[in-house]
Amino acid sequence: MALAVMEQVLATASDHPKTLHVLLHGVWLGSLLPGRADALLALVDRLPEGGGDDPIAQFRKASALRSLGRYRQARTAIERALELLPPGNLAVHADLVREHTLITAAHDLTQLARRSRKPTSQ
Repeated sequence: MALAVMEQVLATASDHPKTLHVLLHGVWLGSLLPGRADALLALVDRLPEGGGDDPIAQFRKASALRSLGRYRQARTAIERALELLPPGNLAVHADLVREHTLITAAHDLTQLARRSRKPTSQ
């Protein structure tokens, strides 16, 4: 139902950046929403320049890409977010670093699981 409400808001507010950021935050918090990652990516794409110059949009994009198992793209997005973040914003910086760590851990665990499934020659 939450995604249906979001569609109603989008139909009314169109691509207003502040509205898109509110929706991004809500969808990001809804970790169990079906289609969450795709919804995040679609919202980021609606931002000016596809959110490419927006550290928070890149942070949300990285989270979505991590959820989809697209770790290299996720790492690129979070590194872009870190580059764009103005100095002195320590709380947000900590969130971005935490996401970077989650991406790295998810990637490493996926690689480890793949290696452990391969048959060994003895």
